[in-house]
Amino acid sequence: MNYKGINMKKQFISGLIILALGTVFSMNVFAKGDLTRGEASYKVCVACHGENGGGRKITNAPRIAGQQSWYLTRQLNNFRDGIRGSHIKDITGMQMRPMALSLVTEQEVEDVVAYIGTLNGRGKHTGVAGDTEAGKLAYAVCVSCHGANGEGNEALNAPKIAGLPDWYVERQLNNFKSGIRGVDAKDVYGQQMRPMAMILANDEAVRNVTAYMASLKGISIAKPVTAKSSTVVTVVTTPVSEPLYAPCASCHGSEGEGNQKLGAPRLAGQNDWYVERQLRNWRDGIRGTHAEDVYGMQMRPMAMTLANDEALNKVVRFIGTLNGTPLKQTINGNAEAGKTGYMTCIACHGAQGEGNKALNAPKIAGLPDWYIARQLHSFKKGIRGSHQKDIYGMQMRPMAMTLANDEAIDNVASYISTFSAGVSTASTESVEAAPASTVAVNVSGSAENGKTSFAVCVSCHGADGAGNKALNAPRISGQQEWYVARQLANFKVGIRGSHKDDIYGQQMRPMAMIMANEQAVADIAAYTNTLKSAPAASTVQGDAAAGKAVYGVCASCHGANGEGNKALNSPAIAGQHDWYIVRQLQNFKKGIRGSDAGDTYGQQMSPMAMTLVDDTTINNVAAYISTFK
Repeated sequence: MNYKGINMKKQFISGLIILALGTVFSMNVFAKGDLTRGEASYKVCVACHGENGGGRKITNAPRIAGQQSWYLTRQLNNFRDGIRGSHIKDITGMQMRPMALSLVTEQEVEDVVAYIGTLNGRGKHTGVAGDTEAGKLAYAVCVSCHGANGEGNEALNAPKIAGLPDWYVERQLNNFKSGIRGVDAKDVYGQQMRPMAMILANDEAVRNVTAYMASLKGISIAKPVTAKSSTVVTVVTTPVSEPLYAPCASCHGSEGEGNQKLGAPRLAGQNDWYVERQLRNWRDGIRGTHAEDVYGMQMRPMAMTLANDEALNKVVRFIGTLNGTPLKQTINGNAEAGKTGYMTCIACHGAQGEGNKALNAPKIAGLPDWYIARQLHSFKKGIRGSHQKDIYGMQMRPMAMTLANDEAIDNVASYISTFSAGVSTASTESVEAAPASTVAVNVSGSAENGKTSFAVCVSCHGADGAGNKALNAPRISGQQEWYVARQLANFKVGIRGSHKDDIYGQQMRPMAMIMANEQAVADIAAYTNTLKSAPAASTVQGDAAAGKAVYGVCASCHGANGEGNKALNSPAIAGQHDWYIVRQLQNFKKGIRGSDAGDTYGQQMSPMAMTLVDDTTINNVAAYISTFK
């Protein structure tokens, strides 16, 4: 047979069975076991599952005849290891577990599985009252793994469900939903299934999909395939060129185009460094562990199947070759209003959503609008960006919180969907922020040496670092050593103090430039860290109560009491002069600070300040911060 048009760029992973005239081609899917020994072991199973493996509802035993051997083996081992049958509410599982424990060795498991492969019992449905048409619609989510006919797919770790009794299917779906199954840390594949069951909103939805599954007639693959002459059977799986991507293709598509029905975003065109980070976050539980993150919980066990960095990197590299087209726009938002809302996003994600690795901002051009809206909602609600190790998510969360309501989110998502620049291509090169990487202070400072150098600073900042409004010098006592060092280095190289409107920064810059080297900077920062002065008195007239409400966005980085957070590159602001806070917020808002290409962290702060709509709001925030002592 001549198949034309096959894309030679990729090696298709396909199972192709050709039964030509006069040829019988058979598949052996039995487990490696001894049938005689297996039959003897199966005598324990007969009482519940029946002589022919058809199962019985009265004994809570499902049909096992016709099930794939690999799945039976896994479940027996799960029962033996306590992954199943140990949950206090899993009564029927607890009945099964001691039966599995009677199979002492792996060989005994293989033997009994081999024998079950010879059985041909039929299970009986009880007629679960459900709407099969509604169930068919819901089953669209299940098709990608279990198949259109419920035939299952070993590559996706999905068992055959056609032929399972409806009462058993209903019970297992409810067990996954309620956390009786799919919550054990070792049950990777159960964890994949649980969130799928959780999208079934209620008992009626469970019954509907159960009723539909009962109608499926998947071809039994528990016995060798035989055929009459002149019969031709072709089985083709999803065409992909990287085996590790095969499970991903079922949701994200063979070209990474995504699938809204399955909640799977487009992957094609995304930067490899971001894909890699997210896979690691899922694997490590930084994503996909929040109780409300249904789609994240679907994704996490998939990432966990990537056992090591080599496997993870292979998948990342392969995704970089995909070129699936963007999905159609689905959200009817006001793109013009969204353009205004997007002004906050530009500093990190770029004018056309191209992303910026230096700012840890992913490419968003080409992402589906429904996915962008979902992620903004997740950040806003704390479903994302609240894990203590999700540093970059914590930076993103307050940005999403500035979007006042669902309409504002839809508007921004609609605007982002208009981006076209670089949608189809992903850069695998790092985005440089040259000056920022050259000003890091990587040496330990000597407070004793720094004391001598600090003599120059005393005239403005005071001997105790209390600052002086008359000289426009902020309080520096109480500030973190790492932050003082960074700012001094920034002044030295011109990241700060070189903007034409930064009058006071221009005063400070030459002071920093007299510090001969990195060691001198580190020494002064170390000495500054030893200074003690009282918190600055309030001078700004503002509504602290109103400022408290606005400060909710700031708290995620600077802390509830302005204590700062080095992991988020956020300095302490408690005790600082309110007039200085006002000035810096205005500077960030106007681009006097945070606009230099090398000011990585200032660029993060600038859009935050832009959310403060006017001077009154800025004064209110400063007044509230001045209450921190």
